[in-house]
Amino acid sequence: MGRNHCRAYSANARVDHVFVYEPYAESRAALEAMNLEKVVFIDSIADAKANGIQAASVVTPTDTHFSVASDLVGAGIDVLVEKPITTTLEQGRELASAAHRSDVLVMPGHIERFNPAVRALKKNMSSLGTIVYASAHRFGIPTNRRLADAFLDQAVHDMDVLSYLTGEAPRDIRAISQRILDAHANDLCSAIVHYDGFYATIEANRVTPIKTRELIVLGTKGSARLDYISQELVVMHSEASQTKFSSFDEILMRVGRGTEVHPYFQKDEPLRVELDHFLACSEGKEKPLVTAEDGIRAVAAVAAGMKSAKDGTVEKIGA
Repeated sequence: MGRNHCRAYSANARVDHVFVYEPYAESRAALEAMNLEKVVFIDSIADAKANGIQAASVVTPTDTHFSVASDLVGAGIDVLVEKPITTTLEQGRELASAAHRSDVLVMPGHIERFNPAVRALKKNMSSLGTIVYASAHRFGIPTNRRLADAFLDQAVHDMDVLSYLTGEAPRDIRAISQRILDAHANDLCSAIVHYDGFYATIEANRVTPIKTRELIVLGTKGSARLDYISQELVVMHSEASQTKFSSFDEILMRVGRGTEVHPYFQKDEPLRVELDHFLACSEGKEKPLVTAEDGIRAVAAVAAGMKSAKDGTVEKIGA
């Protein structure tokens, strides 16, 4: 993911230089092979501070997010921290407090908020009426990379997206998780999450042969189906009155479909949009679409999910 950040920053007109600290030889060689003209390699984070950088992405193993981000915040550098913002609530609160004291921006990298299809759905949420249920599926293929628990690595996206779309906080969670192919962490999870006013089922794994990332939202006036990958969005409303069909073919084509609306929006790379927004916020030209508090709320939700899966209990979520 760090290489993707470097690519996006290098193509951004706001950026003059992309200073990169990459301690792993294999990863550094892969980045060097990309021949990104703005990239300058440095030997430590201290070197980054010495070069007077204004903003930084923390794209490191999750258990190092807190220490690396805290170091940068202490130097007065705005940071975007890849999700999850930290591994624990205590770390998240401490990082947010340090940022507030230093008047420094800390923005969690919840990239799906910058998916154009998600932002289009946000604009159309009122047409769905009162939200009563949501269902998210985030299925990934097996990988040799060492990743965190499926809650932290995958389900955290959809938990945050639902809060973003509805403005509602998750209240409690009942969950299960399993270790199927990964020798180090649970690579499958499923949860029923109670938000203010509605329930959602959230399923995530990295054991399937194909990658699927979709969200369905049901309301009293309509529903929406979103594909994160293809950036396709369909908003559906029921027929205003009973419709009689003249043939079986028409039944197959029309029954139960209602009126479909395909909102127009410009597709774009979510990471490019996210990093440009982060830089604009660092320059004081925009307000963050996702805050440190949003990141802490997401950590609280996944922490409760992992505890619920381990203990077989319904867990309260409190940030």
